[in-house]
Amino acid sequence: MRHSFVRPRSVRLRLRAAAAAILVVSAVATAGCGSDSTAAEDDSVDLHGLDTGSYATRPVAYTAADATVAARNAESLRLGNAMPLPMDIDPALTHNLQVLHPFPNMSDVLEDGINGRRSAFGWLDDTAFAANPPGFTAGFEAAARSNADHNLGYQLTDVVMTFDSDSDAAAAATTYAANGFQDLGSGKGEPAQSSSHPTAALIWLPDSQFLTAFYPSGQYLILTMADDYENHEETISDLPDLIAKSDKAIEVTVDRLRSFRPTPSDQLTALPLDPQGILRLALPRPDGDTTADAFDGTLDAHGALQTELDPTLSHASFDRDGVDAVSYGAGILYRTRDSAAAKDLVLASADRFFRRIDSPAGLPNARCVKYHGPDVRMFPFVCSVTYGRYVAEMWSRQQQDVFQRISAQYAMLANNK
Repeated sequence: MRHSFVRPRSVRLRLRAAAAAILVVSAVATAGCGSDSTAAEDDSVDLHGLDTGSYATRPVAYTAADATVAARNAESLRLGNAMPLPMDIDPALTHNLQVLHPFPNMSDVLEDGINGRRSAFGWLDDTAFAANPPGFTAGFEAAARSNADHNLGYQLTDVVMTFDSDSDAAAAATTYAANGFQDLGSGKGEPAQSSSHPTAALIWLPDSQFLTAFYPSGQYLILTMADDYENHEETISDLPDLIAKSDKAIEVTVDRLRSFRPTPSDQLTALPLDPQGILRLALPRPDGDTTADAFDGTLDAHGALQTELDPTLSHASFDRDGVDAVSYGAGILYRTRDSAAAKDLVLASADRFFRRIDSPAGLPNARCVKYHGPDVRMFPFVCSVTYGRYVAEMWSRQQQDVFQRISAQYAMLANNK
């Protein structure tokens, strides 16, 4: 059955995706909300009366336990800012997926697969992904579907890895392609050929209508995966179409990367970890926390659209409200043009299964909802709040925890003086 081959995600990603899927950026009434009234509203909260649990309440400069990993993560985020959105490759790809995004180590891409096996990006044999190949410096993954229904349309995954040299990128492409797919009964894949990109190593699974391409381009290794769910369900085999989709992804990605300059490995640790100055204001993600997104750092407005489930709607909202940076920690922190824009860019429930609940004690301007639906994967509690030009969103399985997170994030912003 097709469903046995669907890439399993971590509980965090499944829940995050499900929760975010019912949240949309929507306009709220802002008439009469000038800067003076906003300041008065912000200052009316008694920070000492907030229950913030053990979470931090004051901004601190971001530091990392492993300087090398942090530097590679910073480079990965730079790469994500430069890469095309899936819908830039194909306008039909309007349903973004919550995937890995930045990965400073190749082992980050490994995940639990079916039958107790490990896999890379859900399908590929994990043998060569357990350690960083020679010269690897950073990576970023983006993915989207053409239809919200998993069994309709197709899915495209676009991955870029950077290396110290052209030869390192080419060697990694050869190694990864040689391993092919996991053998789940249909073999490890059959070779294919692209006339547009003859140096790309293509492997496909005819039974699954799944094609992977490894294309070295200078210091980059571009990995594309095209998965046509609908053709599989209809037992239609169309290799030329899969190759065309892969070719288009490669072409657009190569073009977008022309303006990007990879950082030499011996200069990575000189990269600023908080170049926009917003990460210090984002509530830190506790060690081992799996509630929030699995990375710490900041993306610009374009890069952040990679993480938004509805990039079309979010793109319009970001443009309208002047979003220029988004930080990821224990939740998400958006920086908008000004306080009026922040009030316009609020996260609100748009699903009949989400119902408003009381705000945390002492923070009446926080908006919180609880899920009352059938999906057991859903985060039941989501809260958002604004402060000045910032919008914060938190989610959790526990009401007290989400209240503490949103309260601590508010206090952190208010204490930035």
